[in-house]
Amino acid sequence: MESGPNTYWVGRYRLSARIATGGMAEVYLGRRFEDDGQRGPAVAVKRLMPHLASDRRVVQMFLNEARITAQVRHPNVVAILELGMEGTEPFIAMELLEGRSFAELRQEAAERGQRVPLGITLRVLVDACRGLDAAHRAVDESGRPLRIVHRDFTPDNIHVGVNGAVKVIDFGIAKAETLGAGTEPGVLKGKFFYMSPEMIAGKPVDHRADLFAAGVMLYEQLCGRRPFTGMTAEEVLGRIAEGRARPPTAFDPSVPAGLELVCLTALQRDPAARFDSLESFIDAIEAIGGPAEVATGEAVAAYVDTLFPPDRDPKRQALRRARMADPSHGGTPPGPRRFDPHAAPHDAMTVPAAWSHIMLPDAGAAPSTRAPTSAPTSSAPAPASAPPRPTDSTPPTRNVSGIGEGGPARGRASRLGRVLLTLLGLGALGAGAAWHFTRPGASPSERLTQAQTADTAAAKVTLLSGLEADPRATAEELSRAAALLMEAGAFPQAVEVAETFTTRFPKNLEAHLLVARAATELNRGKRAERALDEALTLAPKDLRPSLMLADLRERQGDLSGAVAALAKAHAQQPGSSRVAPRYGLLLSRSGRLDEASTVLTAWTREHDDAVSLAELGFVRFRQERVDEAASLLKRAVRKDGRLAVAHYYLGAVLFRQGDSTGAERAYLEADKLAPEDPRALAARCQLHAHGGNTTAVAELKRTLAERFPTQANVLAAECKAGN
Repeated sequence: MESGPNTYWVGRYRLSARIATGGMAEVYLGRRFEDDGQRGPAVAVKRLMPHLASDRRVVQMFLNEARITAQVRHPNVVAILELGMEGTEPFIAMELLEGRSFAELRQEAAERGQRVPLGITLRVLVDACRGLDAAHRAVDESGRPLRIVHRDFTPDNIHVGVNGAVKVIDFGIAKAETLGAGTEPGVLKGKFFYMSPEMIAGKPVDHRADLFAAGVMLYEQLCGRRPFTGMTAEEVLGRIAEGRARPPTAFDPSVPAGLELVCLTALQRDPAARFDSLESFIDAIEAIGGPAEVATGEAVAAYVDTLFPPDRDPKRQALRRARMADPSHGGTPPGPRRFDPHAAPHDAMTVPAAWSHIMLPDAGAAPSTRAPTSAPTSSAPAPASAPPRPTDSTPPTRNVSGIGEGGPARGRASRLGRVLLTLLGLGALGAGAAWHFTRPGASPSERLTQAQTADTAAAKVTLLSGLEADPRATAEELSRAAALLMEAGAFPQAVEVAETFTTRFPKNLEAHLLVARAATELNRGKRAERALDEALTLAPKDLRPSLMLADLRERQGDLSGAVAALAKAHAQQPGSSRVAPRYGLLLSRSGRLDEASTVLTAWTREHDDAVSLAELGFVRFRQERVDEAASLLKRAVRKDGRLAVAHYYLGAVLFRQGDSTGAERAYLEADKLAPEDPRALAARCQLHAHGGNTTAVAELKRTLAERFPTQANVLAAECKAGN
């Protein structure tokens, strides 16, 4: 088989584009080729990072993932196609998936001020549990039960496809009775928020440990918080070991009683008190119906498209370019393979965007384009190391001349040629316009000045490209360049500049903070954490690293982690306006009412802060101090009449006090001030349902469906709950 400049061979798989990278592994777009040149569909090929290939424990986990996953054949488990070796390095070929992790869905919804609709979450959980139940029941060739336990069943390891398909991924630390485990005995693995009490205690675990994790995910959906929280990992683990989760209705009285019972049964401290299997857990959920109706796969697909539109989602766009970068994309199959040890796969992003609209679709590719990886992936593929990147004046490697000769086909080829010439001409004009400021003699200061006044983000990126390689750039200039690139949304380039900044000026605090900011935007959590650790070492009394760590934890959906970071900052400067209000708010959101009350009371005693007054009022409301809550919320409204959340909280308090008319006015004002927030409208619907006003309920349900179509079913069910 031919091995061009943009290809690399692993076993029988020709790799052409890196599509994901993480701390342990990289994933590439690949195709299998047989000896006769026949090619298979597009697949994902996962390889260990080169520096980890000699680490016995890492290799064991890597092989364990393939060996265990390969035993399970189920539509809700990612399919392993082959486990092979290239020299001394193992690789895994698996089905190619397009979509996002359930964790990413939840994070994106949270960033929009929403929660994933209940029906969608139930569909994701039910389907993932079906796949995991199949793993629990898997047998070997002799019919002996393998007794597989995933041990890391979390939102990060549930893949939700753009077609609505849900698959369990990453069995890297799973164990099977006859295959062994991917970890050393006695080593605590997995994300501890989802660990069962028996895992924490170091006791033997079975399939019911995965069932506990499913209960945690259900609880998070119902309550908007985790069942077991704490200031430190040790505190969280201790509370899990105690096993006393508060009922979901303590946080949201509208939670259906049947669903609460299912959730609390799954979270029982004693495994024997839980459901006997995930199949029973699924049956119990599907039997509830009503407000807990499980959404369809089509609804899941539509919801993924809503959160991550195909034309704007960077991962989907990058994976599309990866397919077009595949040398097998059209044309004829290659001849006999000639292995080139010096060739390396190129980056999926190296195909110039200008060519994308004239590439032909890949008729032989599988329908999905994202591969699961055990490490978090960035929103764009990692840069490849070996081949030079094509420029806008370099034609694509794709053979577009295979359209045919003569007649309409020849005319089409001619039109394509004219398009290419036009694009090349436009590219030359653009390059000439930017040349003056990117020429070798232009100083970093000149380039920064021009980038500062550039009209478009693309122009800023062009003007600053390669500035980090200029040895004349000062610390201040590197800092300005990274900041401008982040303003332009060019986070991968900002990381490159910031990394150079830290290399040249390792004791500069701003350099490490810039790396952390850019890495956080790219969802590179581990890199951001390292940068913040370095910043804290350089400036242990500076609040910014702790505040940025809190930002990172919130983006990761780790509310307890965010609270822990703010606790450290609050201990340093309890009177800081950057710390106290936010710390009190997050304590309130995490259900730690007494601590939230202490922090917010101290702050509002000295500062007439409407937001903090409103949150303190909501804390008092949940502490059953209703009259005090009403007083605080009215004070917040007087201070800032345009604070929608204060009106919303006040409506809840007035309704509790029996003042339905006042509650209606407050909800109307909240809805007027924040029409994008469905809570006030849904609360009005519940209020009228409670009063038996069926006409108003019907009208409000129609309004909910019109304004919030993706959440209509859940919001309508919540409205019905008031009857």
